Amino acid sequence: MQMDQYRSTRLDSYQKDILNYQPQGFIAKGSEEKVLRLKKALYGLKQAPRVWYSRIDKYFMDRGFRRSLSEPTLYIKSQGNDTLIVSLYVDDLIYTRNNEKMIQDFKEDMIKTFEMSDLA
Repeated sequence: MQMDQYRSTRLDSYQKDILNYQPQGFIAKGSEEKVLRLKKALYGLKQAPRVWYSRIDKYFMDRGFRRSLSEPTLYIKSQGNDTLIVSLYVDDLIYTRNNEKMIQDFKEDMIKTFEMSDLA
């Protein structure tokens, strides 16, 4: 099963200044040589994957997942005999489980926390 983060999502937690040229059609007259400082990171910038990974990693850690020692984009959550395994690939999540309620709760929380679509 698979989920996808919408590509237009802003990445709010990036801490460093990001400077960008003024976009064509929106150049301020008299300030053509100036650049813009973005308030938030945007998808598509070279920093975006690092920001996304930091944000999603914190999400998983806060919710009791364990990160695989051999594969840093693989997360496992166990509750008794129930297990949920999630693998990240860029902005996609691939997951499997042995408990339907566990996956339903996970999907609802992901959709609520992040702008995601369920592709399963």
